[in-house]
Amino acid sequence: MNLSNAKKQTFFLTFINSVVRALGLLLRVILSRLLGAELMGITELAQSIHMLVITPLTAGLPVAVSRMTARAPKTEKSYPLHAGIQLVRYASAVMIPLFWFLAPVISKLMGDIRVLPSLWFSSPCIFILGYSAVYNGYCYGMECSHYPAISELIEQLLRLAFTVLLMRGFQYLTAPWFAALPVLATSLAEIIGLFYVIKSIYIAPCFAYESHKYQKPLLKLALPSTFSRIIQTFFRSMMSIFIPYRLQASGLMAAEATAQLGMLNGMVMPVLMLPCVFTSALSMVALPKLAKAEDKPKEFQRLFGLCIAACLPFSVIGACCIFLFSPVLSNIIYRLPELTILFKLCAPMTVLFAFNHLIASILSALGYQKSNMYISVSSSLISLVLTYWLAARPEFRIRGIVWAQMIGQGVSLLFCLWVLFRRRRLQTR
Repeated sequence: MNLSNAKKQTFFLTFINSVVRALGLLLRVILSRLLGAELMGITELAQSIHMLVITPLTAGLPVAVSRMTARAPKTEKSYPLHAGIQLVRYASAVMIPLFWFLAPVISKLMGDIRVLPSLWFSSPCIFILGYSAVYNGYCYGMECSHYPAISELIEQLLRLAFTVLLMRGFQYLTAPWFAALPVLATSLAEIIGLFYVIKSIYIAPCFAYESHKYQKPLLKLALPSTFSRIIQTFFRSMMSIFIPYRLQASGLMAAEATAQLGMLNGMVMPVLMLPCVFTSALSMVALPKLAKAEDKPKEFQRLFGLCIAACLPFSVIGACCIFLFSPVLSNIIYRLPELTILFKLCAPMTVLFAFNHLIASILSALGYQKSNMYISVSSSLISLVLTYWLAARPEFRIRGIVWAQMIGQGVSLLFCLWVLFRRRRLQTR
């Protein structure tokens, strides 16, 4: 392994991801000011369903394609990509019409019909993001990580520009359609980002029968991660639905409960995920190298130690900065002073998010998708049950929701570490 090259890739991705996250945070701030807390809550409700719908094509396929590409013979490197593209086409042909048909029913079940336009605008993302996921996985497997990074930067820049232009140009729309404009902007930006990746890399052609042999192994490898992410996203969507209802059960009015959801999920959580900029870059660079070192215990332990040593300072410093600068984030950036306490309460979760992201990626690199699935389902269920119970108690409310998520993240991290240490014991026997 060329450690110097890996460092350069990691820092390059960290820089690009930092810019992308900064633009994303800027977009969140703009949306919070243009939409307000209540419409921001509606946007979060739609986003939770959007994430659930795109999960089947974006959760397991990138890691599976990356792993299979990294381990494939040199003459067959493009076969997993072609196999993944076929799977995306088949799935999109079924999922997009079905989602359009079910969108009105989903919006009614969510208790707020205003999310319907946002759901309609998000349907093209099923195909677009599915294609992007497969191409990104191929790039990471070939250790050409700069193409997905630049594509994401293009997407975020255009998403910000399109969102501002659309919301300024159509500001007299009714609330449901006005809240759906950021989703439309996202779809347009993703199309251009995907076009850049497709035009930037050369893909060796292959016949359908040549890539067909990779479809079943690819599907087998991707399904546990996909199912895991679906369940996790389902629980997150249920949590987004539960939070307003349970906060109302604690005595809050409906508008105030929706605003609380908008503040937590739409304003605080994106800031907590900022240190994942580095861990995301680190895991994408390390994943193919860890897959190659799977049968070399000493090399794997060395790479694992480097990953942990790199993650620790970024996550801890990130948590401390969020805690110390919470008044700045609340009063100057978001202009909502009541967010200060929420930022301070949530700051420790930053470390849990960063390490969970890294360790789960390492497990996926080793082919432990099923273990990841069981862990994520268990931790998500714990968070959901605790949220349902604590949010309705007047003495806890939003604090109870934060504690529930913190406990779920802690349980997930402990189980992931246990799986890794158990693997190490088996290898040393």
